[in-house]
Amino acid sequence: MISWDVPVVRWVRWLGIGELELGFIEPLLRRRLSPMARGALHVANACAQDYPSASFVFASRHGELTRTVELLRSLAHEKELSPTLFSLSVLNAAAGIFSIARGDRAPATAIAAGVESFGYGLLEAYLRARQEPARPVVYVYADAPAPNPIGPQFGDPEAVFALGLLIHGDARSSLHTGIRTGAEAGISPTLQAYACLQALERGSADWASDRHHWYWNLQ
Repeated sequence: MISWDVPVVRWVRWLGIGELELGFIEPLLRRRLSPMARGALHVANACAQDYPSASFVFASRHGELTRTVELLRSLAHEKELSPTLFSLSVLNAAAGIFSIARGDRAPATAIAAGVESFGYGLLEAYLRARQEPARPVVYVYADAPAPNPIGPQFGDPEAVFALGLLIHGDARSSLHTGIRTGAEAGISPTLQAYACLQALERGSADWASDRHHWYWNLQ
């Protein structure tokens, strides 16, 4: 088993309901954001408070798949594509919007790795923090159920979901993360990020795909 300790300063979740603090985004752009992008930017901003500069890692299994389906339907009906809709459909859209809104030129990365997107995004954020210890890292995972005709898919979130973590060496707690090959206990039917959220709230959790078994323990 491979394991590492992620220093977590704070974490913020959004389960698709409740108020969103998006005052740092221009109103015109804010109105065009998808619910998933709104949730991602909300938790990112809440995590990054008090840190004017931070690296940003965004992960999602589906990304802006709903927008992509809309674009494909427009093509199928020979309609002109919206440049704005296209620009907001790419995986790194939330990362770019967040960097521009904050005026922060720190590195930003967007990751998609199937059902294990959350875990590999967390690994990328951890490695980024190790590479630049002085600079905090905002890690955000956001997703939504796959739309028709692609969804529903196994392991999709129940609704729009976003989870953000601020990773920095001065954290008072750490999230011990482990991964090993195989899924002895069977494949987990729920979103991988739900398991990590459970560990953050209750202390420990595990999750398995058909290839790997992941573990989290809050220390």
